[in-house]
Amino acid sequence: MATGTIARKSDHWFKLVDVNGDGRIQKSDLQALGERTLSHFGYDKTSAKGRRLVEAYERAWVVMVEAIDTDKDQEISKEEFRAYMEGNADKQNADALLRPITDAEFAAADVDDDGLLSPSEFAELLRAWGLSGTDAEQGAANIDTNRDGLISSEEYFKACRDFFVVDNLDSRVGKVFGQVK
Repeated sequence: MATGTIARKSDHWFKLVDVNGDGRIQKSDLQALGERTLSHFGYDKTSAKGRRLVEAYERAWVVMVEAIDTDKDQEISKEEFRAYMEGNADKQNADALLRPITDAEFAAADVDDDGLLSPSEFAELLRAWGLSGTDAEQGAANIDTNRDGLISSEEYFKACRDFFVVDNLDSRVGKVFGQVK
């Protein structure tokens, strides 16, 4: 079992995204994560926010399969994901994949459409993904880097990007999606 920081964070995130728990990420997992998120916030897939999130996850799947699915079986194993992240965890790769996803997720969580998330709005996003209330609240606190009590889309994007590329568990980046074990 890999014990490096990037491997541990990759395994943690993989578990969140493997919605059906079968040890592989498939397109259906991303679809289910999107549907679960939309349902949690009360959006229909045909709403503007719903379409944006669904489309972002669909594009993400195409990019992920192309880059990560080395055996070309249309599934991403934990080993494939970990190997990719350990070899490609850099800001440029993360920026290209993450920005459309984080922007769509942010918009879904921004229920009052004010362009900012309160810690409770962000915590609701993490709860939609299956995190406990405590982990969700801790994640929200770690994203608010300027400590103004609100989370901007840029703070959210950078926190997600840094989760994947910063080789550190002790800082806020190791706790964005709950405590990494």
